Amino acid sequence: MSTAFTNFAGRSASWSVLGLLAGLYAAQSVTGSMVQTALPVVLRDAGMPLDQIGYLAVLFLPWALKFLWAPLIDRFLSERTWILLCQAGIILCFLAAIALPPQTHMAALAAVLLVMGVFAATQDVATDSLAVRASDAETRGLASGASTAGAYLGFLIGGGLWLVVYQHAGWAVSMGAMAGFVCLLTIPVFLSGNLAGPRVRTASTTQAIGFRKTIRNRALMYGLIFLVVYQVGLRMGSALTGPYLVDKGIALDTIGLLRGAGGAVAGFIASSLGALFVQAAGITRSIVIAAVLNALLLLALATVEFTGTATPMLALGILLAQVAAVAFSFVALYAAMMNWCNPEQTATDFAALQSIDAILAIAASSVAGVLGNAFGYGTLFSASAIFILAAILIAPRTLGASAKAPQNFALPKKVSES
Repeated sequence: MSTAFTNFAGRSASWSVLGLLAGLYAAQSVTGSMVQTALPVVLRDAGMPLDQIGYLAVLFLPWALKFLWAPLIDRFLSERTWILLCQAGIILCFLAAIALPPQTHMAALAAVLLVMGVFAATQDVATDSLAVRASDAETRGLASGASTAGAYLGFLIGGGLWLVVYQHAGWAVSMGAMAGFVCLLTIPVFLSGNLAGPRVRTASTTQAIGFRKTIRNRALMYGLIFLVVYQVGLRMGSALTGPYLVDKGIALDTIGLLRGAGGAVAGFIASSLGALFVQAAGITRSIVIAAVLNALLLLALATVEFTGTATPMLALGILLAQVAAVAFSFVALYAAMMNWCNPEQTATDFAALQSIDAILAIAASSVAGVLGNAFGYGTLFSASAIFILAAILIAPRTLGASAKAPQNFALPKKVSES
């Protein structure tokens, strides 16, 4: 066990920070998971055609475009104030949605959900910035793990529990329940007043905040090369797992249970354990190990497809293991992304990285659909694994260079990057 983890564990206040970060990420994940994962299920159940459900991709735009207004979080107010304002906005949107059931008010509901998406994406930016500033390079692995675990907890509520409430109590009650969930999850925000120290802002640093400074951040640029190659493979490999299970003849309710509750639990456990592993093994080594695990699981899926031995239970087992591997990967990768950010503009830098990741996810999903339709799932999973293996090969040059890149800003002492 690393000295960093031992020192961290000895400070009870630090454990409070982890709990607060988990609660904050659960709060911002509830909304995103409900809109992006559970709502399409409800709309399909209401009889909406698949092509119209596909148009709901526009609701994802705030998460992809949040980098455009991220500099505002760095320039004005505190992250805590931004989060509280966004939480209030989300609650009001849920209350407004009570009177807008999708069967009869889809256009008005979509407008409300788009506004809610802007609030949720902005909250995401502020929470990410707070997480970076509340941790230092010695504790980034634990902070990233707590954040990822909290996100999976929010996914379990927004993507799973909300569906149960909707099925048994209807639309209006489910929207009221979501407003109540967000109210409860606002409690960590009120407790986060001392989570990070106040920003030191001067006229010169405030004016300099922006994407030009992001582009000049050499650590971030080196890391971005790895991020692009690696995430293309990871996103392609995960894009069609739902349709893949359907084609294996698995019932929809079984898929929903295992990918919803099962996936959330697997992700929560993997991210919690992954945080401890990252602290002990170092960020770069953990990223590479996570990449190897994901590549092996995708190659296993490709093998059973090519050999015709992919039974439904075997496919489910491999995909649940991959959910855990992806969660572990996020913990390690997000810890590295935290280290790449300039402390003077954490919101801008982290939002830029996440927006690029969101754009990659959209592009990779489209490519996955073309590959899977033209050549089959075996080829898709193989191509995904090849991208991840390529990322492993360039890791020493990209992640290593990122760790050694000269900076024009002061970074705290780093976690071991061995």
